[in-house]
Amino acid sequence: MSQLAAPNAGLNPAVKILSDGQAFVEEWLRRVLPACETPPARLHQAMHDAVFPGGRRARPLLCRLIAERYDGGDSELVGRMSAAVELVHCASLVQDDLPCFDDAEMRRGRPACHVVYGQATAILVGDALLTLAFETLSNVPSRLGTVAFRLIGLLTSATGSSNGVIGGQALELEPLPIEIGHYHRHKTAALFRAAAAGGAICCGAENDVARWARLGELIGCALQIRDDLDDVTGHQTDLGKPIGRDAALGRPNMALRGSPEEAHAMRKALLDGVRELLGPATPGSEALHLLIEEVTRPSRV
Repeated sequence: MSQLAAPNAGLNPAVKILSDGQAFVEEWLRRVLPACETPPARLHQAMHDAVFPGGRRARPLLCRLIAERYDGGDSELVGRMSAAVELVHCASLVQDDLPCFDDAEMRRGRPACHVVYGQATAILVGDALLTLAFETLSNVPSRLGTVAFRLIGLLTSATGSSNGVIGGQALELEPLPIEIGHYHRHKTAALFRAAAAGGAICCGAENDVARWARLGELIGCALQIRDDLDDVTGHQTDLGKPIGRDAALGRPNMALRGSPEEAHAMRKALLDGVRELLGPATPGSEALHLLIEEVTRPSRV
């Protein structure tokens, strides 16, 4: 588990909420993933290794925390949406690490999927995790079918080529300079947008969906700037993955396009927008504030 699930979590109610949220997400991910022994066993083992152990689980935690701002929603619906968002994220990491993309040999402090299992299996892992995300949402009880159908549409858009992660991955391959904010909104913010809006939709909070979607987008953009800064100024031992890849591969990076100081300023402006939407920290929102702080802070500031 990440630092959000500290051993003394009981001393701080907000940390305890995050720790409980992580346990909720982990339980749902284990529930929906095929058992490692189920044929094809090598593929299913590789899928488990791509998902566990995870990072902070920021996207599914955002979904759950926003649902808890209301009545918590239906636990199964929130669990399936949280797991589905994280499965898409994990699929994108496996794809990003492939030699034809970032050619990264480490992920989360361990050898990347393609290093352990080979490129062919890694490609299938990405395909399988994406498919499983939508299967997870489609397997809801019939009483939840209408809401699940809407969540599937939301996640489809956040995953696809026009407004989602796959489009963001494709933008990295464009031969011409791209508008970096547009790239960030696809590559990283799309899943945060879907997770935040999904949390509200799970609770029927229709009047607030657009506000939460905007908050998720701002968080995602701030996190991507954090990643940009980490790639330029961080250390591999701190991050558990290679650094300097954006410069080596000519990838869009705000800290390279301008300067680290300008990137920090943009990150601060985005987080100011998040705070404006979220309002002052209260006992009911402290965990959400803590999550945002943890996932957007660069490793070296």
